[in-house]
Amino acid sequence: MADPTGDSWLQLLVDGAELADLEAFRARSVDTAPPGTVAQVESDARRALHLHALLAERKRHAAELTVLNDLARQLTALREPNVLLAEIAVQVRRLLTVDVAYVMLTREDDVLRIEVVDGSMGDALRGIELPRGVGLGGRVLETGKAYWSGDYVRDTLLAHESTVDEAAVSERLGGILGVPLRVGDVPIGVLLAAGRGPRTFSEHEVGLLTSLAAHGAIAIHNATLFDQYQRAAEEIQRNVDLHDRLTKTLLDGAGLAEIVEALALVLDAGIVVLDAEDAVLCSAGDDVEAAWSRVRGTTRTASVGVAPIVVSESYAGCVVALRERGVDDGTVRLLETGATVVGLVLASDRAVAEAERRAHGEFVAELLGGHADDQTIARRAGTARINLGAIGCVAVLRPVAEDSEATTGGARLARQERGWSAQYEGSVVVLLPTHDVLRVRDDIRRWDAPVTVCVAEADGTAAGVRAAYRQAHNGTALLAALGRAGTCAAARELGIYQSLFNQVGRDDLRAFIDSTVGALLRHDQRYRTGLVPTLETYLSHGGRHSAAASALRIHVNTLYQRLARISDVMGEGWKDSGRTLEIQLALRLHRLTESLPG
Repeated sequence: MADPTGDSWLQLLVDGAELADLEAFRARSVDTAPPGTVAQVESDARRALHLHALLAERKRHAAELTVLNDLARQLTALREPNVLLAEIAVQVRRLLTVDVAYVMLTREDDVLRIEVVDGSMGDALRGIELPRGVGLGGRVLETGKAYWSGDYVRDTLLAHESTVDEAAVSERLGGILGVPLRVGDVPIGVLLAAGRGPRTFSEHEVGLLTSLAAHGAIAIHNATLFDQYQRAAEEIQRNVDLHDRLTKTLLDGAGLAEIVEALALVLDAGIVVLDAEDAVLCSAGDDVEAAWSRVRGTTRTASVGVAPIVVSESYAGCVVALRERGVDDGTVRLLETGATVVGLVLASDRAVAEAERRAHGEFVAELLGGHADDQTIARRAGTARINLGAIGCVAVLRPVAEDSEATTGGARLARQERGWSAQYEGSVVVLLPTHDVLRVRDDIRRWDAPVTVCVAEADGTAAGVRAAYRQAHNGTALLAALGRAGTCAAARELGIYQSLFNQVGRDDLRAFIDSTVGALLRHDQRYRTGLVPTLETYLSHGGRHSAAASALRIHVNTLYQRLARISDVMGEGWKDSGRTLEIQLALRLHRLTESLPG
């Protein structure tokens, strides 16, 4: 082989000569070759150049493998998903020498979203979303295979979306290569490399990006698992810390307000505690009740978290968290821990309330029964934590339908007025530290509950409270007898009827009733006729025969016959205008005395 410089082809290759050096050596060898050896020199040169190309290719492969292995080690060391995605995009640009690289990940609704971009000129690409099958990324996701386009915007084989095309134009993207990111058989996204201007991609580049995607997908999956594990560990620790903090607050004797304040501080949220009827029991946070009123009953749920309160295996209400930046699942789980502690507080409050209810019941029974002396009553009042001297009025609540309505109403009235309530003789008695009877009456009238209520004034002594109770108790009976069940009145408003509740007054009334309509009452009782209700109906309709007959559901002629019989019993004078008023009053008083107890 011609070797005018004294160096052999092999030595040049071993020394790592560049292609230009080999070409220069070939030219010199041809120029200086003896006649008849030029062909051999050309043959040796071709073999040397071919060998150089093979060595260069192998060197490039070795370098790429080194980079991939290096990258794999780097990726497995990264634990934060966002940092990992950014590093993958950087390495794509480095390996494929492209202008832009980006990572798209799939969401639960099977939509691709660009999470990270490296090499972009602006923010047009970031956050772009693509459904399956749309755009180059959507096609890769749908087919599960690598795909490249030499000029994306002009590629008619792809399903285009205007927003994506506008972003591609603003970035001047031409050739784009995309390969799937998969963990096993599950697609998690697409890895893309793009050049500015038209560009083709070789099989080698497709394989290189595919290898990188394989490492990247595993790293993304591992980082996601690690992130989930770390979040779970942090959440567990937060849950333990919250539980310990709330339990300590509870053991220190704190009430519901302190527990709710602590919960609001830990969760950095406004907190509202509702009872089983959705009434607000307690709240913590600036304007939180106003905020709750705004979102209550709407479809806005992202900023609201709810956890139920269970006491004795029954629903006792719920704890609501409100936070402008949103309430995630972790916060809701912490809220559930808070709801458990709130349930303990409510259970404790119920136990205390039940003990107080029993004490109040025993005291009221002893007070109103009148069997204990004043000293004993005063001592028992102190035991029941009732200020006897502060009692300015007594309310009696008689149920119209269910007993629970009166019990609930009594508890509500006692809570509003800071008084004391107890069951007594089938009604609920409420002792109130106020003398403003009419205000209490007006407040009760605003209720929407089937309860008959009468309120009477008291003077703070045992005898005065007993007297007020009797007036209020008799008042509820009178309201029912007057057809006013379910209403509320002050005892003073029923003064005209007070004689109905003492024996002397009742005897006088009975004498008046007997002298006025006694004969008719005895006739009805003896002959089992209905002349008394006929007369009541006739007088209540102003003596109009047709109206009275219609109300009685009888023929007018039948009414005339009954009125004639009434005249036979009472005499014709009953029709006189002066007597009809007395007869109406006597009939009404008779009905009241018959319906009232005693």
